[in-house]
Amino acid sequence: MVELYLIVFNNTHEAMTMEKKLKELSIANRIVPTPTGITHSCGLSIRFNEEDLGNIKSVIQKYELKIKNIYYKESGQYFSL
Repeated sequence: MVELYLIVFNNTHEAMTMEKKLKELSIANRIVPTPTGITHSCGLSIRFNEEDLGNIKSVIQKYELKIKNIYYKESGQYFSL
């Protein structure tokens, strides 16, 4: 069972740009610290709901937003999509 979804970034600017766009589009999200088990490149990630995964992928592509990767957490471990 998937516990959560995260978008991970290369830098803080990318995270803030994505957060702003998701808020403009009324897609629920929350800025959270990036787990050190995933990456050390950026301290901020965006947590989002599973039902928004398709919309978020579309937003990333449509607005050419830069991300490092999308991860999900299952049984206490993180996996990339």
